[in-house]
Amino acid sequence: MPISPKDRKYLFGNKVFTHRGKTLIDIGSSVDYRDFISRLDSIDSKLAEVPNNMEGRPDLISYAAYGSPNYWWLIVEANEVYDYEIDLKAGTVIKIPQI
Repeated sequence: MPISPKDRKYLFGNKVFTHRGKTLIDIGSSVDYRDFISRLDSIDSKLAEVPNNMEGRPDLISYAAYGSPNYWWLIVEANEVYDYEIDLKAGTVIKIPQI
């Protein structure tokens, strides 16, 4: 299931709105995005331990796992991360979806 990180906002139905004069794209509330996220458990994953130098940095974990920092959102969603500093502490075992 290859996903182009640059095209992520176009893959899922989304809402466009403005806030404080800036255009924002909300993919999180789209049915397609929620459906994709609900299927993450069925995607093969590897387990990895967050190293000290990547604590709280899903972008660095993404770069190490996929060769691109743009898949940070996949790491966050697969591990139900709410707060990077708390949920991605060094030594925490996380899932790395194999995309």
